[in-house]
Amino acid sequence: MITIACYILQPNKPELLGTHAAHAVSVAENDVRLLIDSTTFDPQSGKRIICQENFDNVLALIEKARMWICIDFFLWNPYQGSIPENHRQLSKELAEALIRKKQACPQINILILTDPINRIYGNMEPHLFHRMADAGIGIVFTDLSRMNDSNIIYSSPINMVNTCIKKIPWINNLLDRAFLPNIMDINGRQMSLRQMGRLFFFKANHRKVIIADTAAGNWQMIATSFNPADGSSAHSNCGLLVSGDIALAALSTELACIEWSAVNPKNVMGDAKHLLSLFRKALQDTSIKDTTCSIIKACPTIEWLTEGAILTRLLDMLKSADTGDEVRIAIFYLSERRVIQAIKDAARKGANVRIIMDANRDAFGHTKIGIPNRPVAAELLNTAKKAKKAKKAKKHKKHNLNISIRWADTHGEQFHHKAICIVNKNRQKYQFMCGSANWTRRNLADLNLEANLFVNNAPELTSRFIGYFEQAWNNNNGLMFTADYHNVGEKGWTLFWKTIIYRLQEATGACTF
Repeated sequence: MITIACYILQPNKPELLGTHAAHAVSVAENDVRLLIDSTTFDPQSGKRIICQENFDNVLALIEKARMWICIDFFLWNPYQGSIPENHRQLSKELAEALIRKKQACPQINILILTDPINRIYGNMEPHLFHRMADAGIGIVFTDLSRMNDSNIIYSSPINMVNTCIKKIPWINNLLDRAFLPNIMDINGRQMSLRQMGRLFFFKANHRKVIIADTAAGNWQMIATSFNPADGSSAHSNCGLLVSGDIALAALSTELACIEWSAVNPKNVMGDAKHLLSLFRKALQDTSIKDTTCSIIKACPTIEWLTEGAILTRLLDMLKSADTGDEVRIAIFYLSERRVIQAIKDAARKGANVRIIMDANRDAFGHTKIGIPNRPVAAELLNTAKKAKKAKKAKKHKKHNLNISIRWADTHGEQFHHKAICIVNKNRQKYQFMCGSANWTRRNLADLNLEANLFVNNAPELTSRFIGYFEQAWNNNNGLMFTADYHNVGEKGWTLFWKTIIYRLQEATGACTF
């Protein structure tokens, strides 16, 4: 009752500038490029085979930048779990690339927005951030307190308690005393109660974006599911490299988020506020155009989407899916009830839906129990089976629900894609979307900060994604990308209790997904 009362008494915060954005422009197809990080397993050698494009293109974009680089990454740290990755030290490599660029081109302006998880919600940021600040790079840690809370059981009463104890010195001293084990960095300093308490709000700036102007005179950006975190170095990912004015639309939203985060000086490292003013002036001097092609049907459209606008576009894509449409989904987390229903509805209308899902068993050296994906996968397939039986019994004349699911065959890493592709060549339909947003309530309901790109009418781009998807689905060339649903799928009592936990966690936000 106390929690319910607290939640009622604490209204939603007003929408922040730079959130729930949607901006579309027409582009040439060669101005949009799909980037895929593919991790697979070779059963003969017993080794993983890793092919990365996202990080390599992030480094290339930094190298090409002329005057402006704006970066927003969720995880940017060397923290690793009990089973460390030995592939690449991504966090250090990215920091060093930026420092080298600043030293080689002192006139360049580099501004970073990142999540406070990288300083473990305190003042424990890795040394790489101090090195970048000392080199003249501005850094702002996102002010999560300005954002709405997703964990409704926890956040409302804790916020009220924090308000009450704000001016009681001995309680604040106790909360700031570091004596708890560091769950983020096993070799790091101990955590305080306040840091641990902030962790359980389960909210984040989850965007993964880099924007820069290049020596060729145009703006480019990458929106991706990739994190430059050492523990993420073997993950599969998907991103888009785009040229043109869409990058300026993205920059505008990024600068707005940096601005309200930088109000609190504790969130700022280096001369970030001055750099922000320079970026603002540069953006004002550069007009953003809604460009159109002379032959609209032959011209792809790309749309910059953040937060709840991603959900709107995703539901529109699935609602438009019909007979003959091929729906391919590669997803790390799927739990949002409206999206699940939209997938079922698309299949009922005759779309053929295939999904490759992460089995939710690996997380930075820790073992998970398969929530939410395993209960959701079982629900989708059980719905399809019931529809098939009903049709055989001639109880209705609707289509079979053509929903098929395979699990990503991971070995410690994560299948970290958040991508959907809908194609119908007979109707000249080519739709694709990817980015940072998992398909969960937290990621799609204006709670986390998220960033996606939607591309319409780009046949070559969708063909490349289809090629990757089919290779993974069929385990081509003797490599193990995916496993049969029954290898990991849940049933019986285990499925029952996991479904209950998933539904409660999705509804309350008392979870990490």
